[in-house]
Amino acid sequence: MNTTQYTGIDEYLFQKRTQQELSQESLALQLQDFSPLFSELDSLTISRWERGRVSPNIRRQVALMEFFGDEPHLLLADPNFELKQLPSMSAFLQMLAQQTNYNHVMGAHPYIPQDEPNFEKLNKHSDNLLQKLRWVSNSHNNLTRQRESWDTEFLAQLVLFSSTEAIFYQIDDILMGHSIYIRIDEDTLSALLSGKMQETQLTTDDLIEKDQPACLYMLSAYIGGRHVAEDSLLHMLFTLVENPLNLSLGYKARSDIGIKLMDFLSGKRLGQGERLKDRLDGAKYLGKRYSYISFNLQRAELLATPLMLNVMRKQAST
Repeated sequence: MNTTQYTGIDEYLFQKRTQQELSQESLALQLQDFSPLFSELDSLTISRWERGRVSPNIRRQVALMEFFGDEPHLLLADPNFELKQLPSMSAFLQMLAQQTNYNHVMGAHPYIPQDEPNFEKLNKHSDNLLQKLRWVSNSHNNLTRQRESWDTEFLAQLVLFSSTEAIFYQIDDILMGHSIYIRIDEDTLSALLSGKMQETQLTTDDLIEKDQPACLYMLSAYIGGRHVAEDSLLHMLFTLVENPLNLSLGYKARSDIGIKLMDFLSGKRLGQGERLKDRLDGAKYLGKRYSYISFNLQRAELLATPLMLNVMRKQAST
């Protein structure tokens, strides 16, 4: 793993190119073959990048680091690595505060003070797992207004699989949030996001072990307050970014906060559920309400989002 620090993409590109004894022209040709992002790249553009006259966009910077065999999240997380015109997180934080303070069905927990940061964070090996899964089933059934019916046995078989990750947030023994991630192949993920397959059709035969490349699927999530929302979001982002074996993240947004989050993370919409009439039901997308909107978030695309970059840099500086 390369731990060399760079001041920016100009220094990085120049050093990597010269170390590999590549001319600017030969590098341009190799990058054209490497990714469609560089389809019209020429040596003059590389010269401008190396001299700092212009900078490639963040998605191209990620691809450059992948081309040279480096982990982009390790380089881009360094606050000393210059990223020109990186937007702030203010708009995202404003959205998060609004969603978790005022609307229970989108994430606020009615029994916990909004300024309460002292929660317990438990995993699937904690006590009373089956009771927690009963609560999760109830949460899902209530959220979907019984359109989708889950039971404890269905959840337990998936959660107890070795590669499944489950997180539970508690304060004073009150469950105020959770997230459950399973690992599946691309075909299974596509079937779930398109609606061709329902979650209740999943079995352990569909799940993939930790040491194999796979897609993450957020099977279930609920965020009951601002601090839980922040921790849950960080966990989701870094779970995808820090492990190269996690290729992408699939997610069905069943409430408005899930739609708004994908706006910030550049998630690609892949499908949608049935149209709904109740203004408090489901997720609002382009002025209409649906039982869900499904998204796929590619690891490389996530690395290039201003939100992810700001989060990584904030974590690195604390």
